[in-house]
Amino acid sequence: MHDVIVVSDLHLGRGKNPETGRYYELEAFFYDDDFRSLCAWLCEDARARGITFKLVLNGDTFDLLRLDKVPLPDESMVERRSSFSPVLTPSRAAVEVTRILDGHPLFVAGLALVLAAGHEIIVLPGNHDIEVQWEPVQQAMREALVGSTAFESPETAAKALSLLRFETWFHYEPGRLWVEHGCQYDPENAFRYPLRRGLVALPDAVHEAELDNPLGNFFQRYLYNAFGHITFIVPSTRANARYLKWLAVNNPQLLLGIVRSHWRFWWHVVKRVLKFPSRARNRLADNHARELAELAQESGLGDRLIAIDDLKDKHTDLVQAIRGFGWQALKFSAAFMVAGSLVLGIWFGGYHAINQAQLGFVGKSALFLLFSFVFLVSLFAVLMYTLLRGTAAVPPEPMRRAAADIARIIDVPIVSFGHSHYEVLWRHNRGDNGTSWYFNTGTWIAVFTHDVLLPRERVQYTFLRVRGHEGELLHWSPGRGVPQPVILLDEERQRRGSARQPADAPG
Repeated sequence: MHDVIVVSDLHLGRGKNPETGRYYELEAFFYDDDFRSLCAWLCEDARARGITFKLVLNGDTFDLLRLDKVPLPDESMVERRSSFSPVLTPSRAAVEVTRILDGHPLFVAGLALVLAAGHEIIVLPGNHDIEVQWEPVQQAMREALVGSTAFESPETAAKALSLLRFETWFHYEPGRLWVEHGCQYDPENAFRYPLRRGLVALPDAVHEAELDNPLGNFFQRYLYNAFGHITFIVPSTRANARYLKWLAVNNPQLLLGIVRSHWRFWWHVVKRVLKFPSRARNRLADNHARELAELAQESGLGDRLIAIDDLKDKHTDLVQAIRGFGWQALKFSAAFMVAGSLVLGIWFGGYHAINQAQLGFVGKSALFLLFSFVFLVSLFAVLMYTLLRGTAAVPPEPMRRAAADIARIIDVPIVSFGHSHYEVLWRHNRGDNGTSWYFNTGTWIAVFTHDVLLPRERVQYTFLRVRGHEGELLHWSPGRGVPQPVILLDEERQRRGSARQPADAPG
């Protein structure tokens, strides 16, 4: 039985700028040589053991939401002046993928090593590169690989490229494993209509698909990119809060500059939503339903695939977001007015009490200064507590529950997601069918991790290796030249969470 190697969330950007010799500002993947060395080790290990393997790139391989603005020759003047990324048509997305791969030659060399050794590569879409479903984007990736020196001749290259496969949603091996990116079970990053292969033939629908952009995608493309390299990737609201707190304390000038320069952002949100006719959602829904029915038949999953599609958390889109932010703005304004009234009331109350005291001028002055000092110190302490207090731990329950449901629906022992940027190992009880395991492969890029200090590097080259019906979460160690187990803690709050959900037990 072949091995399966799952890697997710590499988030390749434009790489190095050939004009300056430096990386583009929004680049987050600086580990091309490490990826190539992992690919070389996988090939050598497979040769020594006499087996083959499938390398699954499980979404967000390319970051088509987080790209430095580099205009194309055929862009209009309006597009060139815009600080926001244009809507990605199939042709534009193909050009961007070509540019990304040109900026990461060693990453391409690693993929070519795998294909040249006779192993399969399977590319799945994520919420940052859902465009890999489109044939022009797939062709751009093939053309980037053709020129690799790993292939001895054009014939060898053609044979190797036949081992490169693109799936529109998932990789499924009956009775063994299910792999998908996992963004569909995150309420901030779920598409209502994620199957988009057929939109290539509907140019208008490609633009209309922007209406189905998840909230996280929209903010990444139109707002967070302006914060520059320090933000890395923003996978969740919890990460957003940390970034804002960090900026408020360490770089308030940048935060104020973004607020000043992006006042158009909110108007842009409204324009993008109002721009699309009412038929847009119907066209997207019809295309998704048609492709879902075809995929259900081709995969042999039938109604089970329909049931998995129904698991997606599709309660947050742009229209709902506008309503939600309006409500949040109203609550914030009300809270600000109440807090302001309370502060002013305390201040004037204290001032009036001191003024009525039977003291001389010197006594009143000293008491007023003491009151002012205590008042300002207390106000500063409250503000700092608000900024620096830890974010409440939010376990990834939606994705974990979805993994348990999928394992039960299609009867597999292993379910693997990416997307969250956190490595996860969790055991579920499938009832009469035994135990299933949920693995999240984390990311290869730097992110703000949770508040527990772990004996590990901030950047971990994590991947899932499946041998037979057993999975193991590993990370590539460039210094040792071999993979090592990922360090995960059996934390107390997880045990409490499993007690509330008897079907779950930490692994």
